[in-house]
Amino acid sequence: MSNQSTSSYHHGNLREELITHAEKHLLEGGINELSLRALAREIGVSQTAPYRHFKDKNALLAALATEGFSRLLTQLNEHSSGEDPIQDLIALGMDYVHFAQENTEIFRLMFGPVLLPRKQYTELFAAGREAFYHVQRIIERGAEQGIFGKDDIPSMAHTAWAGVHGVATLILDHGDSFGYYHDLDSQAQKSLKIMVEGLKTHAAA
Repeated sequence: MSNQSTSSYHHGNLREELITHAEKHLLEGGINELSLRALAREIGVSQTAPYRHFKDKNALLAALATEGFSRLLTQLNEHSSGEDPIQDLIALGMDYVHFAQENTEIFRLMFGPVLLPRKQYTELFAAGREAFYHVQRIIERGAEQGIFGKDDIPSMAHTAWAGVHGVATLILDHGDSFGYYHDLDSQAQKSLKIMVEGLKTHAAA
């Protein structure tokens, strides 16, 4: 074990190192190529050291997904003015799409089946809920301004999330289906605007 690795471990940085190296492996080889023992060898600690922080591989993946939600929320907050709920919702959708495109493997981990049920991972579940509440707060502001209805804000927020997530995953998994569009960003924005118009129509119904 190198002095540097020993120092990292004793200074409490091993957990962060494991997450960093896990992300690197995820990007390069996928989930199946990832193991705590391989990471331990790579970092230069004992085979049992990672288990002080993560009980198994899925616990490490849950921490990585939690970090993904933290990054997503940071990105969503960057373009939230708080003044125009409609524009904020469209901007949120575009940020969400861009995050998925730029962090595809992390995005798939965050929302994929590997970590189900998510409630078993307390921090991951809380991070996902906080991202959802960000959407809900925009809907609440719109409702206060009379743009959206006030009857069932959580359902409207779920509808908005589903629409945004749908656009993101379609572009990731079936981007070639949009081949007749010169600009996927423009198509994503059009789809999000149609979704928002639907939420406004719901308010008027």
